[in-house]
Amino acid sequence: MDYAINNAGTTTVSKLLASFGVEPAGLKAVWVSYPCAIFVTPDHFDDELEVEQATLRTYDGESCMADALLTIIDELRRATECTCTFGHEGGYQMAAIMGDICSKKGKSGDLALMRDLAPVMASQAICGEGRALGRAVNQALDLFGDEIEAHITKKTCPAGACQTFRTFHILVSKCTGCGKCLKACDDDAIMGKPRFVHVVNQRKCTQCGACLKACPEGAVVTAGATKPKTPPKPIPVRRKK
Repeated sequence: MDYAINNAGTTTVSKLLASFGVEPAGLKAVWVSYPCAIFVTPDHFDDELEVEQATLRTYDGESCMADALLTIIDELRRATECTCTFGHEGGYQMAAIMGDICSKKGKSGDLALMRDLAPVMASQAICGEGRALGRAVNQALDLFGDEIEAHITKKTCPAGACQTFRTFHILVSKCTGCGKCLKACDDDAIMGKPRFVHVVNQRKCTQCGACLKACPEGAVVTAGATKPKTPPKPIPVRRKK
């Protein structure tokens, strides 16, 4: 959620949240936009900072910080007309890397590359936005590096927010083995036969959602970080009472 800050002066995130009627409990972090360009975590909500006109953005436990960082990178690099190497080209490269990470295309060396580039941008970019971008990336990797890295190494979004990382599953308790989801899948990613609980082959599934729309029983569900327990292969449908 975004909140516009106007001429706040010396203040704290706790005071700003209170002014907007936002309860700080459950928040993972707050972003104070350029020119502050800083993430503030709950343990620093009472630290003083200088804020004039900016935007305060809140993130809770269901927020993905990889996606949050991608959005911030895009905002900062599009906010400047500077064409300097580190501000313009560096911002483009940061956006490309984070875009890959958020779309399941992240590579093992991506975070190391970002860690190398971020401090150089923070000190060498001519434009203020480019320097802020470098600082923001550096801080985000320090604060949320494990969460971002999980998108690469585990191919999962810990917050369960990234649609690209959501998986489709067929619930044993609801599947009747009707075969409608199997027929709707153009990728042959569903295993099953009549009166057997169908099973999604995660390696073949492209997350198109056709099975979700086709199931009349509500047996097909999507999942984020927490997955429902399903059998590895089709099993007989449970007898209905």
